[in-house]
Amino acid sequence: MRRFIRKSKQKGLAAIEFVMMTPLLIVFMTICLELGNLLVEYQALNKAVRNGARYAVTAIYGTATTQQIAPTTEIQNVVVYGANVASGTAVLDGLLTENVSVSHNNDLVTVTATFNYVPTFATLPFLENDMNLNFSASAVMETGL
Repeated sequence: MRRFIRKSKQKGLAAIEFVMMTPLLIVFMTICLELGNLLVEYQALNKAVRNGARYAVTAIYGTATTQQIAPTTEIQNVVVYGANVASGTAVLDGLLTENVSVSHNNDLVTVTATFNYVPTFATLPFLENDMNLNFSASAVMETGL
């Protein structure tokens, strides 16, 4: 008889615990998804910048010397669009050629891009803060031997 009484007192307790924990689980899952998306976009930016730096030192034709690099606009297009012409869609939404800088000092080419990451859930209702993040990536290549 006692076992039956104890079970009846706890009836529905698991459902109440589930209802209480569900919002917390949803917040943790959202944070994990946003962090994963941030890392994917950061990796895509790094890859685009490396491709731009590689293009800068290898896309030199004619009587070029080891001190020359590809035109800056073409390098910026490679970073943003993945090709040396400004056509198609950008590698990352919101990445513009104005966000890409190219510097050539001595034998080194540095390509740097800045990107404003906008999360899927841009604001949290209870914080009311902007959750956008600015990050940058750089790649350095040698122009010649």
